Amino acid sequence: MDKSVRLFVAAYAFSEDGATHFLLPGREVKLEGAEEVLPILLRQCDGYRMAEEIVSLTAEETGYAQAELWELVEQLLARQVLIGSTQHYLFFHRVSANPMPFSHQFSEEEIARMLAEGESFLMQSSLQPTTSLEKLLARRESTREFTGEFLSQQEAERLAWAIYGKTPRANSFPESAIGLGTVPSGGALYPLRLFVLKPSNKEREWECFRAGSEGLEKTVTTTYEALVRVFLNDSNLLEGVGAVYVLACEFQQTTQKYANRGYRYAILEAGHAAQNAYLWCVEQGLGVVEVGGFYDEELAQLLSLSYPDQAPLTTLLVGRRKQ
Repeated sequence: MDKSVRLFVAAYAFSEDGATHFLLPGREVKLEGAEEVLPILLRQCDGYRMAEEIVSLTAEETGYAQAELWELVEQLLARQVLIGSTQHYLFFHRVSANPMPFSHQFSEEEIARMLAEGESFLMQSSLQPTTSLEKLLARRESTREFTGEFLSQQEAERLAWAIYGKTPRANSFPESAIGLGTVPSGGALYPLRLFVLKPSNKEREWECFRAGSEGLEKTVTTTYEALVRVFLNDSNLLEGVGAVYVLACEFQQTTQKYANRGYRYAILEAGHAAQNAYLWCVEQGLGVVEVGGFYDEELAQLLSLSYPDQAPLTTLLVGRRKQ
C-alpha cells in the first residue's frame, strides 16, 4: 500500500464481547484480537497523518511490530473502516447511491405545500427573449412522452458532441493532450465519460456506444428488460425513448489534482453537459428528460465501469416528442 496516504476513520467503533465493532452505513464490521492496539491506532487516523507516521507512532506507544500494524491497517482499509482522506468522496458516493440507505419520505401533498410556502429565487425579467440562446432557454423543458421513433446515427453523434465534444479551440491549447470541450471543466481535466444506449433493429435489444476520439464506438449489447431494471424497475420510463445518454465519471482524473473537491467539480461538469443536451434538443425539436433515479452499481456494470472509482452520475432520455 501507499505509505504516504493520509488515513481517516470512517466508522464509529465500540467494544463488546471481546471484539471491536465498527458501524458503517447499512452494515457492521466486527474485528477480533486487536482490542489493545486499535484505540491507539485509530486515534492517530485524523485525516492529516500519513500511514507511515501512524504506524510508527502506534508501534512506539504499544510495542507492536510494524509489520503486524501494517497488516491491521490494510485489513481496516479493505473493510472501509479506514479511508484515504483524499478519497472521502467515494464514501459519500456510496451512501448517496440507489438504493438509498437514507431518504426522506414525503407525500405529494406535503411536497406541494412545501413548494407553495417557499419563496422563488428564479430571476424575473420584464424583457422578452430576443437572441437565439435566450429563445432556446425560454423553451427548455423536460419531455416525458415520446413517439418511439429511432434517432438516426447522425443525430445521436451530433447530440453526443454537443453534450461532451472536443472543440476547435483545443488546437490553441497546447498544455493538454485532452484539449477543450463544449463544457467547462475544472483544470481542463475532463473526467466525464459519455455513453449512448440505442434500440437496435432486433426486438428488445439495445446497443451501447462509448463516445471518444473515434466518435461513437459500439461496446456491448443489452436488453430492454435490463434497462428497465436499472431505472428502478419503472416500466413506463423508457416507453418510446429513442436513446439514453449516460454521463459517468473517472473520478481519479480530477481527484488526483483536487482531491475531494474534484468530486464537486465532476458533478458540476455533468450539469453543464446535461444543459447542453437540453438546448440542443429543443433547437432540433426533440424531447429530453434528465433522470437521476437509477441503480448506480447496476448501471455501472452494464457499461463495464469499475464501480465506484468509475460511476454514472446522471442520464438523459431522448426521443421524438409526442405532439
